[in-house]
Amino acid sequence: MLPFHRRWVRSVFAEDVEIGVLSCPRGAAKTWIAAQLAGLALRPGTPLFRSGLETIVVSASLDQSRVLFRMARESLADVEDDYRWLDASNRLGCTHPPTNTKLRVISSSGKRAMGLEGFGLIIGDEPASWETRAGALMWSALSQSLGKRPGQRLLLIGTRAPADPGTWWPDLIDGGSGPGVHVTELTAPEDEPWDAWPTIRKVNPLVLANPHLRRTILRERDRARRNPTLRPSFEAFRLNRQVQVGTDVLVTVHGWRRVERRDVPPREGRPIVGLDLGAERSWSAAWALWRNGRSECYALCPGIPDLAERERQDAMPRGLYRRLHADGVLLVDEGVHVSRPSVLIEHLVGLGIVPEVVFCDRFIIGDLKDAVAGRWPIMVRQTRWSEATEDIAAFRQLVADGPLSIVPECSPLAKLALSQTAVISDTSGSARLEKRKHGRSRDDVAVSGVLAAGAMVRQRRRPQGPTWRSRGLVG
Repeated sequence: MLPFHRRWVRSVFAEDVEIGVLSCPRGAAKTWIAAQLAGLALRPGTPLFRSGLETIVVSASLDQSRVLFRMARESLADVEDDYRWLDASNRLGCTHPPTNTKLRVISSSGKRAMGLEGFGLIIGDEPASWETRAGALMWSALSQSLGKRPGQRLLLIGTRAPADPGTWWPDLIDGGSGPGVHVTELTAPEDEPWDAWPTIRKVNPLVLANPHLRRTILRERDRARRNPTLRPSFEAFRLNRQVQVGTDVLVTVHGWRRVERRDVPPREGRPIVGLDLGAERSWSAAWALWRNGRSECYALCPGIPDLAERERQDAMPRGLYRRLHADGVLLVDEGVHVSRPSVLIEHLVGLGIVPEVVFCDRFIIGDLKDAVAGRWPIMVRQTRWSEATEDIAAFRQLVADGPLSIVPECSPLAKLALSQTAVISDTSGSARLEKRKHGRSRDDVAVSGVLAAGAMVRQRRRPQGPTWRSRGLVG
């Protein structure tokens, strides 16, 4: 054990702590520490042993749990014959027959975790790899199982990735320590260079004790320097940063945090509005962007099926859509299977938003013209690769350099959409947006934001240019 391991163990077993969190990069001996604690809970005479109670291990799958299970068994090698071991294809467990003290492995299914009571310790291994909706349910089930017996604890150990930003695991880490909760996180600060050895060494303490790990990490760093597509994975798993892996994201988590930290100016003048209209299961969305950078975004979905069923269909955390609806940023067109654009338009009117121009694609343009009824100018934006590339670059520019800001009540909706959006590129370097999960991704707000950003940046480049209407408006 290294000093940071010892400090964490002492902290999470303090008298008033029920939930302990350890988040650090791969190669920090997280699973080994968890296995040692599980072994101690099974060994009579140790401070963690509680006769007749269970230690429960939770992982994304049984196969993932085998690593921890086998390490725990190795920690008991000197007394292995005193235990009854179950290591089958579909079950893992261990029992100390004289005291009926057990180790039990379960998968991250929240429904199967309801009603847990006879345990002393629960260990959650790599929560970021738990399926989003089922993992949120599991977290609720495990945390609400505490307090039924004195001294019960829940320990969660893993990297941030590959969990989506804004989901329960990153939020738990970001919440930090508080009453009954201790959080230790090793992560590289966002303002430090990702490939600098001092940055890497600081968050990977084992490199000082393990030359093999040091060599491996440096090789991965050098490959990521040569191949930029490998950088997100390196940052996510070796620096424990909140970076989405496997797709080219529209905006990084750190980039969006800069937007959220900016002061939001008041409404001044008339905004540009990007509008993305959906059909059937899709949402419709509007992003209003003022010249001073102020942003407001809103979405509309049909009332059939209801929000709870939509959360299930989209594999979203339970209650997410309903919270957005309660906040007034997700509208519901009750009683219909396909939402009507007029509902979203009238909501914008009710909020006092009077666009200078509305940008949209050609989809359902007739319905949009009917809903707007001549009140605002509408411009169709072509969806060719070249136009999409320009709009994406504009959105990223406003995020990175300003002045893009977002009103606080709209930020959760924007973050949801950004997390569901991928950017794909062709061989020429052109780019366009794509849903991360195909039909289940709710990227509509991000699409509308990109449309608005593209229009605003083009407008800023030609301050003396022609009016919107003289350049080919529809309606």
